[in-house]
Amino acid sequence: MPSEPRSRRKWIRVACISVRPPLSLLLLLPLLASGPVACASHPPPDALAATRDALAGLDEFGALLLGAGLPIEAIPEGRSVSPVQAERLRRHFGILPYLPQHYAPRVVADELLRYVARHGQGVSRWDLSRMVQEYRNLFLLRQDGFIAAALTGEPARWVGPVEVRENGAGAGGFEMGEFYTCADGESWLRASRPSLDSR
Repeated sequence: MPSEPRSRRKWIRVACISVRPPLSLLLLLPLLASGPVACASHPPPDALAATRDALAGLDEFGALLLGAGLPIEAIPEGRSVSPVQAERLRRHFGILPYLPQHYAPRVVADELLRYVARHGQGVSRWDLSRMVQEYRNLFLLRQDGFIAAALTGEPARWVGPVEVRENGAGAGGFEMGEFYTCADGESWLRASRPSLDSR
């Protein structure tokens, strides 16, 4: 009887010796254990960091282009916009599909880009951002029949289905391509286009 517990101990000892890890694995364990801590102290870069940084650095003109449906990577960098850049952006808008909310900001962006192209030399981003402010209280009729804010494309009121007319297209008393203001939320008046050449 006393020999049986001894034989069990012997087999347990033999089993432990046979599964003893190699020395190289024992040396590797501390390195493996420190891995997650090292990774946590240096997280991988954010996948959208470049886009986030570009959005954080947008001025009023850049935000207008973005609202008009231009991809963030196509927004020009630098302190001014040249006539060549303006024409390139206009061509970009010509081939890009757009949603209804892009229409009004795209009209404003096109006006500013045509101004830069006519100007014959670069126009500073600061001046363009000031010009954007001239449109802040203006509205345009969209193709879906909504009067929308010129800078954001946000719909303010549905006026009816747009139909083709002799001199263009419109709905109710509104014409496509014309600017409107609304002082009291009910009365809409046609507004004159901001004068960009007086700058």
